[in-house]
Amino acid sequence: MSKGPLFSTYRQGENRVTASMLAVFERIDLALLERLLGAASGESELQMVSFRNQIAGAGSVPDAGISAHFNYLFEVKTAREAVGVRQLRAHLGSLSGEGDQRLFVVTPDIDEPGAVAALRNEDSRVSWIGFAALTDAIGELLSSPDGSVAEREAFLLRELVQLFEADGLLATPEDVVIVPARKAYPSYQNYSQYFCQPGRTFRPGLRYLGFYTGKAIQPEVAAILDHRDHVPISQSTADELATSEDPSDRNFADVIRYIIDETGNEDW
Repeated sequence: MSKGPLFSTYRQGENRVTASMLAVFERIDLALLERLLGAASGESELQMVSFRNQIAGAGSVPDAGISAHFNYLFEVKTAREAVGVRQLRAHLGSLSGEGDQRLFVVTPDIDEPGAVAALRNEDSRVSWIGFAALTDAIGELLSSPDGSVAEREAFLLRELVQLFEADGLLATPEDVVIVPARKAYPSYQNYSQYFCQPGRTFRPGLRYLGFYTGKAIQPEVAAILDHRDHVPISQSTADELATSEDPSDRNFADVIRYIIDETGNEDW
């Protein structure tokens, strides 16, 4: 399949951003794109390709099969509060009832636009993706310790984020980051801590952390008091930190002990 230019030469901002996103999406691994869209939209059940073993067919049982049947539409806005219900309804009319059918609405709004929320309550195929959430989902993928992002893919994703920044699409203030938090938000509610994979990078100057889950930015905005990379959740770690003269270390020790007492598990 032939691919268009990597970054579009469209002069109109909306067309340029859309074409550039599509150019990157078609050049990265499909499984990576699935993870990216799932994290950015809060959809945990995206499955573009299905791998099945011992398929029960009509009169036969093939050893295995690979199948794909999905149709994802995107409506991209580069201005805030620019989404209209009528346009989205027309897009939904283009979707068939077969396979995984979705309409992703991508906007720079800080909160989910009212038009998207109203339509999503009627039709579960609608999902909102904020540019800030998409950027943070990219950040999580790039810092993933499993090495699943190839160097070429990492370059493309970083270039896409730079395009978002240059076009002013990242709506949060410079000292705030909104993170995809399907698992991290409940942990924050329980422990007043944000847990992520070791090596997760954040831009300099951050003072506050917000959480995106359940298709919405949650009301809590956490002040970042301290951060540590690679803190094992173990009794030995808690014992070591508890002897420190640094109050932050002792606070981490208390949190680790609370987690172990509550879960009975030292292997996080």
